[in-house]
Amino acid sequence: MNGINEMTNYIKSFSLNDCPRGNQGYDRILLQLFGFLGHGKSSFINTCKYVLEDGEYHNYTNAKMSQGGDTKARITYPMTDTMTLVDNRGCAVMNDYETGEIYAQLANLLPLDTGVEWSEGFGLTERIIMAEQSINSSDIIFPIFVYSVKTGLQSSAVPEIKQLLEFARDITGIWPVVVLTHKTQGDVTDMERTFKNMGVEWIFSLENFTPEDTIKTRGRHEEVLRFFCEVIKDVGFRLERMADPVEQRKQRKLKVFKFMSDRDERKKQEEMRMRELAMQRETERRLEREREESRIYPGIGRFRDPHQCKPQ
Repeated sequence: MNGINEMTNYIKSFSLNDCPRGNQGYDRILLQLFGFLGHGKSSFINTCKYVLEDGEYHNYTNAKMSQGGDTKARITYPMTDTMTLVDNRGCAVMNDYETGEIYAQLANLLPLDTGVEWSEGFGLTERIIMAEQSINSSDIIFPIFVYSVKTGLQSSAVPEIKQLLEFARDITGIWPVVVLTHKTQGDVTDMERTFKNMGVEWIFSLENFTPEDTIKTRGRHEEVLRFFCEVIKDVGFRLERMADPVEQRKQRKLKVFKFMSDRDERKKQEEMRMRELAMQRETERRLEREREESRIYPGIGRFRDPHQCKPQ
């Protein structure tokens, strides 16, 4: 299957019923885009729509925003009758608070096409519970990590990103596919090598189409189509090994709740450590004051107030 038309028709006509053991109770593939803010998730969505429809370029993501969407929402973009891209809210920094929100989105525990305000403490737990009735268990969750080559990748950030990718794999049962955007604006070969060393199995490097750059080339089209074809093959492989949809969703929720519980415990321990450190510093300052007072007023150690020390 090498021709562009052949690949396009294969992707558009694919149904989960075509898998060796049928759909196993699933009816849709949610391609969950996640990653940092400003790394090209929205542009990748426009690029995928442009390639699959092979018509005029449209800025679909901006159009949805102008229709009342929210940049903090999980916004869906149907690609075919079977596959839907989800633009999840990106994280600004890599910490337990924001990654907890990312995990809840990846596990599909929060509503789609609804504005989302992140919250600390028990807020996330409450939102997950409140969303129970609105979540579709029959969705296959497929994680897609989007990262911009022009941003670069510091060695200090690798352990955190690897942990994020591994947790996404544990939640979904699928190693996240990595899409590297802005591939000509940095050392894409070195970045591909770095992600492969993290354990990533599939990496796609591309330049997104933009309103300023809509020139169609075979290379760009084939890379996007190859991305969808590999997703389809991976889904077929996973469907032969997945439990029923309701059980899968239950397991995803348990893993996210465990992360949140561990996160809260780490926070408590850190707060306790900081209190102990503050008490230790206060004790050291008090002892230092007492030593200084003893130096200035010899024998004052038995008095609380230096003015109580009367000359003999």
